Amino acid sequence: MHSKMLSKLLLVASIAVACGAANPPTAIASDRLADGAYSVAVVDAWGSSLRSFEHSGRTYVLGAEGQKYKIVVRNHSGRRIEAVISIDGRDAIDGRPANWAKPGYIVAAYGSVTVDGFRVSMRDVAAFRFAPVADSYAAQMGSDRNVGVLGVAVFAERYVAAPRPVIRRDRYYDDDRSPADESRGAGGRDGASNDSARSAPKSEAAGKSDSSSGRPAATAESSERERPRERAGLGTAFGERTHSPVVHVDFVRARAHSPDALLGCRYNDRGGLLALGIDVDGSRWRRYHYDAWQRETARPFENVPPSFSAPPPAWVE
Repeated sequence: MHSKMLSKLLLVASIAVACGAANPPTAIASDRLADGAYSVAVVDAWGSSLRSFEHSGRTYVLGAEGQKYKIVVRNHSGRRIEAVISIDGRDAIDGRPANWAKPGYIVAAYGSVTVDGFRVSMRDVAAFRFAPVADSYAAQMGSDRNVGVLGVAVFAERYVAAPRPVIRRDRYYDDDRSPADESRGAGGRDGASNDSARSAPKSEAAGKSDSSSGRPAATAESSERERPRERAGLGTAFGERTHSPVVHVDFVRARAHSPDALLGCRYNDRGGLLALGIDVDGSRWRRYHYDAWQRETARPFENVPPSFSAPPPAWVE
């Protein structure tokens, strides 16, 4: 297969080789879970969405230590897409520093895909589980700098128009002309046109030459290796082996150098979200409605009018 073609895995998911991708920026993040035709959800082991909160223009997901989670990418468009997934700054397929020039997962038109772990083979993944930062996969692989963020880069598929079918039409001649005369008068054009109709255009991807892979140099990662710091909050651990088979399929990005959408969120435990000022427990809501009730039942004077015996209906003064 040509190096410029995106070779991917497909289960409900697929892996790709970047299509002529250049080195993208490495410090780009998106903090929304939906963008028009595409959306992302963080769900638990049973498929229920984890609680999320909007705060200062960002989306935060509440997790708990030891909790297993999955990432669901939904495609609401009529074209297939590729989703390159980053967990704590590391690629969900090869486990190295994330880069959207790398392979991703294929999502069918109007379909969805569930990614449930770091891929360890064509058949299995290591489950995503919330864990202390020191026990996270990122920290154990050398750097916990980007722990706490999930990202999805979305690439739409390039549309290639199907070749037009060759329609044969019967030829009609005047009574005073023969097929031989027509052939001589056309100078053989009929045969030439048939040859050109039979020749199919070559694939653009097949005609391109290879370019740099866009993968960061190994020395860049090794220079970041350091002893994990003791940090509060959650990261994502390299969990238990989970069956999740995939296969290779072909895919060509419509935009090779930049994604059509960047989605994602940040996550932490209850203490971490409270430290950011996020009202995880809804106490502000309760305080607000209690205050509203107090205002509606407030009295201008505490004096209670004296009460007397109520007369019966037939009583005459």
